[in-house]
Amino acid sequence: MKITSKFKSQLYSYFIKRLGAFEYKHGWLRVPVCPYCGREEKMGVNLSLYRCNCFRCNSHPNPAQMVMDIENLETYGELIKYLNNGNFDELEFKEEKVELPSKQPVYLPEGFRNITFGTSQLALGMQRYIRKRGFQIDRLSRLGIGYCNEGPLFGYLIIPFYYNGELRYYNARNVMGTGPRYNNPNKDITGLGKEFLIFNFDAMQMYKSVYLCEGAINALTMGERGIATMGKAISAYQVNEIIKAPVEHIIILLDPDAKHYAISLALKLVDFKKVKVVFLPDGKDCNDLGKTEVLKLVYNTRYQDYQELIKIKNSLD
Repeated sequence: MKITSKFKSQLYSYFIKRLGAFEYKHGWLRVPVCPYCGREEKMGVNLSLYRCNCFRCNSHPNPAQMVMDIENLETYGELIKYLNNGNFDELEFKEEKVELPSKQPVYLPEGFRNITFGTSQLALGMQRYIRKRGFQIDRLSRLGIGYCNEGPLFGYLIIPFYYNGELRYYNARNVMGTGPRYNNPNKDITGLGKEFLIFNFDAMQMYKSVYLCEGAINALTMGERGIATMGKAISAYQVNEIIKAPVEHIIILLDPDAKHYAISLALKLVDFKKVKVVFLPDGKDCNDLGKTEVLKLVYNTRYQDYQELIKIKNSLD
């Protein structure tokens, strides 16, 4: 690959704008955080010599390879295309193509009743369970949450997923039934797997900031601005939907065993949203802690930029 002056200029722009590098001495740029070991102000870049060197971990890729490593680019062709974009301060969102299956009409399951209805032992038991998890019955009632008093999902708590007011899916959690812990509708019923779903999707259209959790119970704990991705591994479709939504701030509250997933997601979003990754105490999720305690952690955590996220990522490896 021919190293032209234009190419070096593009690399210089990348290191300054994207990584926050600064002029040091004798033609060297100092990168605030080494992307390989995470140490601060140990990585230098010299474009005249076309070399990089970390004076801590002794990593010494050439500048092009360092950019490829950071941005997960596999070929020089991808690197050239990336550098030609040039807008490292505000990158253009290019939606990853995902084939969306044809969704089917979804209906609430047989025997569904709103959580406020009924005086049977089942109804009262469901209401006790809701209160024990820290929720107010009236609030969940307004959200359309209920239970089944007959049919295959007897004794299950039903949490509907609405998109622009349209029922797209529901989460069925065993509270007083005899089946598995979860008995959610499969793709044959909805046409969609959970990788194509976001609980409380509409919140991203209504609010400037949202709390992103793994499960619906945790999202409900965080109130009207809580959303859930139904798992720690966030799909390309879900990332696309978050980036396209008008919401500006994403506060990531994945479970404690999902730290790597949380940072990986933040790195995908940070060019387009303000992101804050909040690590919860081991063994505790949002519902275990309660909204008040989670908010204390949120307020004590600052929003992270790209370099800070890289540093956190390296500290976890």
